[in-house]
Amino acid sequence: MKKYTVVLIGIAVVILSVITILNNRSETTILLPSPNMEDRESSVKVMAEGLEYPTGIVILPDERIVLTEQTGKTLILSSNGSLLNTFELPETYFEEGAGLLGLTADPHFADNHLLYLFYTYKDNNDSKIFNKVISVQEKNNSLDDVRIILDHMPASKLHNGGAIKFGPDGKLYVSIGDTTNSELAQNLSSLAGKILRLNPNGTIPTDNPFENSAIYSYGHRNVVGIAWDFNNNTMYSTEAGRIGNDEINIIEPGENYGWPIEECGNLEESLFVNAEFCFTPSIYPSGIVISNSTELNYYGRLLVATMKGEHLRSIDLITKDQSAILTGYGKLKDVTEDKNGSLYVITNNRGFYDNTGSDRILKIMRN
Repeated sequence: MKKYTVVLIGIAVVILSVITILNNRSETTILLPSPNMEDRESSVKVMAEGLEYPTGIVILPDERIVLTEQTGKTLILSSNGSLLNTFELPETYFEEGAGLLGLTADPHFADNHLLYLFYTYKDNNDSKIFNKVISVQEKNNSLDDVRIILDHMPASKLHNGGAIKFGPDGKLYVSIGDTTNSELAQNLSSLAGKILRLNPNGTIPTDNPFENSAIYSYGHRNVVGIAWDFNNNTMYSTEAGRIGNDEINIIEPGENYGWPIEECGNLEESLFVNAEFCFTPSIYPSGIVISNSTELNYYGRLLVATMKGEHLRSIDLITKDQSAILTGYGKLKDVTEDKNGSLYVITNNRGFYDNTGSDRILKIMRN
């Protein structure tokens, strides 16, 4: 598969992109019902509000909440949502699709207290913008001991990716968007339009699919969500299409996901990986998690925060059945699950240009 894809840029990019739009495998979004919380014996609680462009959320083992804001702030909140402290990255370059975009906790956080952040910044020497991954250590609700994990990654005002998660193999996975230069997604000499796989210290694992390269998969437009089914080590990602054709993909090492030549993998003789789920019109799937708890009866389901769809979507990965389990709160940016099985969702309603709207942390829990 790999030997064909690099030569398909040029004229094929234009021709096949048009064919894709005309022949997309449509899974049309319909109006989904509001959740019946009484049936699920669960309720929604507002944990915090007045947030500024929230982008990611992590629940620590002791149930404290860590939240990132695109402007460059990382908030540490108590388990009841009260603010404990704020850590700011003053070099953050904040634009419509740039800024502090990604957050994850080390799988051994209880021992090392490490958090990892993905953000855009402007180089003071040449005024170019780049993306960077750092680790910080939490101590008594403060963050310090900043260490650079990966620097000078491609960046733009839009399409920076920013999803960052640890896999079941203990490796750090990082998504970088195509930075609005779509042809870079097929270029294995560029990190743009890729999902990367790194050791926690930023070095390249020896068993990566491309020798001496951090690239794990390529041909991506702008991956903004990553999650694993830890029962079978299956990796999923989300990315919005150009005009519809939003994708949820199963990510395999070394594979090509087609952008910008193909969307949703729906041509009869595709050279690329077909999308597991495709959405037209767009719902803009964002943060995702696979429930590991029976507390709210979502065990094993893929839970998807949607921006344009404005609902939390539940997908049965076996039957492919889908439904909305939370509506009425506007755009949803990210979702995660705590050790007790409660879900935390962050909204993303504040406009970048008009600066209106208010954002919150919502907790879905059993009564």
